[in-house]
Amino acid sequence: MRMRTTLTLVSALLMAGTLPAANAEQAVLAAQRKWIDSYNHRDEKSLSAIEADEFCVTFADGQGQKKPDQLGRLRKPVPNGAEFEIVIEISEVHVYGKAAVITGIVAERGKLPNEQGGVQSFSQRSRYTDTWILQNGRWRVVASHLSELK
Repeated sequence: MRMRTTLTLVSALLMAGTLPAANAEQAVLAAQRKWIDSYNHRDEKSLSAIEADEFCVTFADGQGQKKPDQLGRLRKPVPNGAEFEIVIEISEVHVYGKAAVITGIVAERGKLPNEQGGVQSFSQRSRYTDTWILQNGRWRVVASHLSELK
């Protein structure tokens, strides 16, 4: 009986989005890891499930990219010799009920073919701010902003 009461209470808290902040923070960070993995593995299905339909990323130069554009980039074939990896270096999450903000530093690195037929390495670090919402029991990212560190 006590186990059933505990499970009922936990279920109610989950549905209400009122679990202790530490649990919510871990859940948001886990969703962020899956999101980054979906980029690194070019997993369109996972990316689509994690990004809200209204998702938009804004870059330091003011350019924006919406969810359909992101999915389109994943569909394009990878050029021969190209490699790409996103690595989260620092993450700090703050949960506000059914919303969360993650700030930190992300590194993008890899190799791209150059005009001479070779491959050129690249590396870029950026500060980021991601906004997440709890929607139908899942954390989904709705907005992201990146500013390159120089």
